[in-house]
Amino acid sequence: MERVFMSQYQLRVYTLSSPEALVAYEAIWSKHIPGMAKHRITTHGIWTVPTALESEAPQLYALVSYRDADNVQERLGAYLSSPEFRADMEGFDISQIVGVAESTLTPTVDSPLR
Repeated sequence: MERVFMSQYQLRVYTLSSPEALVAYEAIWSKHIPGMAKHRITTHGIWTVPTALESEAPQLYALVSYRDADNVQERLGAYLSSPEFRADMEGFDISQIVGVAESTLTPTVDSPLR
């Protein structure tokens, strides 16, 4: 039986401290895309969820994928310790990111993204 290769998907959710921090981090994410690609991490989409109520924190969602055989944490670690990442984050106060959640997504057999 032939092995079917599927990417490993990850949904990353960043919670920001303010609407201004969301705008700033959205700009940073656009810089992340080429640097992540150098580390075999593909960005499929970036979405923002602005605050609807004062009590809600703004969020940025990013859908990324890794090659089938890659170790996700190893690839992510390589990018986070890279000069590209440090350059992208220059001037941004990392404490404005008040939470990060990661979910690994497994595509179904019929999923267009595989």
